[in-house]
Amino acid sequence: MARSQPLSCLFSLVCLGFVLGWAPEACAQQAPPSRSEPSAGVFREITPNTRQAINEGIEWLAKNQLTQSGRWASRPPLYQMSVTALAGLALMAHGVTPDRGPHARVLRRALNWVLENQHQDGPYAGLLCDQRDVMSEKARPMHGHGFALLFLGQAYGTSGDEALRTRLALAIRAGIRLTEKTMSRDGGWFYWPRTDRGDEGSVTITQIQALRSARNCGFGVDKTTLERAVRYIRESQGDDGGVHYQRPRQGPSSPALTAAGIVVFQDAGTYYDAAIEKAYGYLRRVMRVRTADDERWFFYTHLYVSQAMFARGGPAWRNYFPRIRQELLKHHADKHWDSKLGPTYGTAVALLILQLPDRLLPIYQR
Repeated sequence: MARSQPLSCLFSLVCLGFVLGWAPEACAQQAPPSRSEPSAGVFREITPNTRQAINEGIEWLAKNQLTQSGRWASRPPLYQMSVTALAGLALMAHGVTPDRGPHARVLRRALNWVLENQHQDGPYAGLLCDQRDVMSEKARPMHGHGFALLFLGQAYGTSGDEALRTRLALAIRAGIRLTEKTMSRDGGWFYWPRTDRGDEGSVTITQIQALRSARNCGFGVDKTTLERAVRYIRESQGDDGGVHYQRPRQGPSSPALTAAGIVVFQDAGTYYDAAIEKAYGYLRRVMRVRTADDERWFFYTHLYVSQAMFARGGPAWRNYFPRIRQELLKHHADKHWDSKLGPTYGTAVALLILQLPDRLLPIYQR
């Protein structure tokens, strides 16, 4: 299969080409629009106390990075790759790049740690994972691989350092190959990088978003892989509009997977069709902005619900964002957010949600 060479990401984000109907996106990073005062007909998205909480959260992340390695701690430790990638994305959503910003060194350390923990040879070459025994029951590395590949793809076009860009390009290509070859026969992915271990929705969603990130920066991604993956999510959707844990409609449907499924459809360039309208209808019926204390998957759920509502815009976004903003601000304590997976995870996800109106991460733009 022929693969295109990486182009300048800033160019490719404007001139993407098409696959699965993905439309060109004007996604280059730019300064956030001023949100200090609402204009007529526009609700205030980033309020002063929201901006203060964002700034405090960013400073907390920078202060709590394990500087000797470049990673962030997680609870339990097996999620270090995921939380480090999410923390790096939160910094980038704040306008930090590997070359610019008060926390450029923090971001570079995170990128270096991710790059240094990519498997270079053997059956799992290309896997972004800091654990050696990747097939152990506790490892479950594919979530981390997906988030890390997304992180590398978003960082690729933001640096003028050719040495770093070369390292990122090599790692992204290897990560794409690992993702493509570990797809199950049904078109999904599972917790481990093997095709014979099954598949499930949440891991599949991370791989699709990572592949989109890589392709947006000019890296070759197999069209058939993307088509099969999107079809997997469609076949996981039930009659009620909710997306189930596995296809065909196995396990319960959930708001988290349904919102993530909407994001997958939108990443494929589809913003309005029967499947998406049914999914939004399901969310309207069953989802409420629960408190982080009451909802085990609060942060994971709203990581994707926020993206789905942001892409929909209009009344859906205007109704949703003030409520999740208020809920997050209520749980903002000691300049960060805690979660069942540790404070880095909670803080990174909260920041990614609250910074959506700044429109600085290309992957989250329509």
